[in-house]
Amino acid sequence: MVLGLASSPQTSAGGHAGAHAGIKNACEQLILDYASLRDQRRGTEFANLFAADGVLTVNGETFVGRQALEARFAKAQGQRTRHMVSNIRITVHSAERASGVSYALIFVGKQLSPEGSAPVAVSGFTAMGEYHDEFVLTEGGWRIAGRRFIPAFVPK
Repeated sequence: MVLGLASSPQTSAGGHAGAHAGIKNACEQLILDYASLRDQRRGTEFANLFAADGVLTVNGETFVGRQALEARFAKAQGQRTRHMVSNIRITVHSAERASGVSYALIFVGKQLSPEGSAPVAVSGFTAMGEYHDEFVLTEGGWRIAGRRFIPAFVPK
């Protein structure tokens, strides 16, 4: 679907407005899928949002490659998370590259019920900040090449 964007017709101004809109949409979807798959604990699908050599930097740690991303994900067993994402801004650099910034408000709590149906008590948010992303077009479609979380607020 996104792979064919480079062949979209030019606008009268000579640009590729349709292609840019499609690229922006694909990258926005990656940002939303990241939050959803992380919160739903779907580790393999989460890791596959990244390019094969994709990089994630959070909490002072850097994870490179899908295997490392899945391993990081597995360490979070027993936690419930929620990532509330907003203010998504995507910049298209070329037909194969884009970057983006989005805000995230993150809650993390200890999962007490095994099936995850009971609410989790938390005293406040875990972090609020910005994700800075680099996106790349791969043979499998758009993927996250690099993602870095920069905290703006943390609880006292």
